[in-house]
Amino acid sequence: MKNYFFCYNKKVSDFLKTKGIYYITVAQDVKTLKIFSLFEITPSFQQALEEYKNQSK
Repeated sequence: MKNYFFCYNKKVSDFLKTKGIYYITVAQDVKTLKIFSLFEITPSFQQALEEYKNQSK
């Protein structure tokens, strides 16, 4: 089963895009009405997200 990451932070989503990681879809959460980008968790996704976290410290 594939794992997915629901990203509600546009800065994170934009950063991932600069790293060549593209979302599967953008949608609106039916309960909170917040917009999110949906990413498949892959090794390259995990590496890019870790890089973002390290830059944010």
